[in-house]
Amino acid sequence: MMTPAQRPKRDTGLARLGDKEVINMARSAVKKVAQAEIRAAKSFLKKRGLNTDDISPRKFAMAAKELDKGFVETLKVLARELSAGQA
Repeated sequence: MMTPAQRPKRDTGLARLGDKEVINMARSAVKKVAQAEIRAAKSFLKKRGLNTDDISPRKFAMAAKELDKGFVETLKVLARELSAGQA
């Protein structure tokens, strides 16, 4: 008869990784946005007359990077989504 210490443990995948490796994997899944991209997004939004208090330049730059599109295309996508497809 096996004792609890002798029983094989179930492998859950991430259990064998340390906490640091799991955190690093989660961080690498999020795309980084450079300060230059944030400044460019802020400048783009101001030129269009949009208030940067309403739209975060950092989040806007992150969205553009995630969509792999320029600021103009990203703004069109956001407008279409926010207007429920009526734009």
